[in-house]
Amino acid sequence: MSNWKQLLAGACVAALWSSSLLSAEPPMPLVPQSPAETGDFTLRLNQLQQRLDRLEAENGKLKQSLFQSHQSPGGANGGVTPANAEMLNADTTCPAACQCPNCAPAKDGKGDWTTGWNHGIEWTSPDKAFKVHIGGRTQFDSVWYGQATSALGGTGGISGSPHDQDAVAFRRARLQATGTIYETIDYMLEFDFVNSTNRESASDLNTEANTINVPAPTDLWLQFKEIPGIGTLRVGNTKEPIGFEHAASSRFLNFMERSYLQDLFAGPFNNGFSPGVMIFNNWAEQRGTWWLGGFKNGGNIFGYDVGNGEHAATGRVTYTPIFDEHEHQVLHIGLAGSARDPDADTNRFRTRSLRNGSGNLATVFADTGTFTTSHQWMAGVEVAGVSGPLSMQAEWIGSWSEDAVSLAGTKSAAAAGTPLGTVYTNGYYAEVHYFLTGESREYDRKNASFGRVVPRQNFRWKDGCFEPGAWQLAFRYGACDLRDEALNGGLLQEYVAGVNWFLNPNTKVQWNYVCTERDSALDGVDGGLIHGFGMRLAHDF
Repeated sequence: MSNWKQLLAGACVAALWSSSLLSAEPPMPLVPQSPAETGDFTLRLNQLQQRLDRLEAENGKLKQSLFQSHQSPGGANGGVTPANAEMLNADTTCPAACQCPNCAPAKDGKGDWTTGWNHGIEWTSPDKAFKVHIGGRTQFDSVWYGQATSALGGTGGISGSPHDQDAVAFRRARLQATGTIYETIDYMLEFDFVNSTNRESASDLNTEANTINVPAPTDLWLQFKEIPGIGTLRVGNTKEPIGFEHAASSRFLNFMERSYLQDLFAGPFNNGFSPGVMIFNNWAEQRGTWWLGGFKNGGNIFGYDVGNGEHAATGRVTYTPIFDEHEHQVLHIGLAGSARDPDADTNRFRTRSLRNGSGNLATVFADTGTFTTSHQWMAGVEVAGVSGPLSMQAEWIGSWSEDAVSLAGTKSAAAAGTPLGTVYTNGYYAEVHYFLTGESREYDRKNASFGRVVPRQNFRWKDGCFEPGAWQLAFRYGACDLRDEALNGGLLQEYVAGVNWFLNPNTKVQWNYVCTERDSALDGVDGGLIHGFGMRLAHDF
């Protein structure tokens, strides 16, 4: 098969060579017609050298043309290969004049970099192959609580300090550096300087006396883009791909806190970040995304875990059957799942509301306590939409913990060591948001989540000119059920009303009122209502 290809290629080269020679100026004679007329042997050599140089130039042009004709349109299999180079009787590497026609010239970032503002300070190389972005965020919260006495009864953690105490604290204070090196490698380094309390066990509680806000990593990863057949490979500390609200940055949340699902399933005890490896890409002409990763199933906020096994495989797939950027119409649907080998073969589900303390010092509203389990499975369903100034989102996540056995701290009427079977817990929420000033919620197609709000007019009140910024109303209903068979961690329902004022794309003020209906985890003990009010001043760059 290769012989006739070589003959065909040779015939093509010969034909092209012949036609070019016919169309070119007549070649100089190889031998002078009359040596006596010249009488100069040097002249004969010069004539031969000139003809040879001209033929070499023509041959180079023909080779370049033939190399280009072998390129594939998509570039996946194009360019010079050892096979077609051999057909031309050439080396298996490309000639210098046509080295790898499918590849752009190497970019080294040299030259004068530009400095600009892209919601943060950003430096970019002239060839766009290198970029450095310096940013950060601060979220300063004030929280007030009040509740009926009956709401504090029973198990679930709320009876412990500081339960209904008011608080003022920084919810987040982070610095980050993001960017690109050599065009196809991205990086992100971010550390949180507050909220770094870590509870390893029930007997090792953090208190104000022993809590130290040491820096803790959040997003800390390197990713490789444009990998054929895969897309992007990310390695490091990152979010696991489960949940719509979990995928969104805390800079762009609709409320001061995410729903119960975040604390229970998406980011329990690790601040929402896990060390691991993840691949992801878009599909269906950017209408969909898929994510798949393997992670170390740890229980701390410092990006590490030690233990045999204790891995998790988590995936998410999304699709937007409706996406009209100009008319601000979006419909998003998604599924997610996770198979997990629990950390130290134990599980615990607990959830909080407005934070009146950092880390585990915040009030716990529902809590199963710790129990042993061999495997955990999670599944999630999500939907979101945008229609002009109106937007909505809703999610459900369920968890199944197999071969569960109660421990001394388990919220159960059964004695320690009692088999609990497969423990099922779940939660869900639905929320709606509306811009009074006419903006529309941005949908991030790469991340499959809501993005930054950009007001039509930034807030300004100067020299008699008043511009309001963007104003948004929001409402959420959510619930979680931590009761199953002999396990009773409590039942919660929440009603959250919020007002968001976006002064500009980087600054916002949030007001939240949260009414929590708590059913006691103990029979014969009434629950009650818990009222919370929070206010946040947030800034990011």
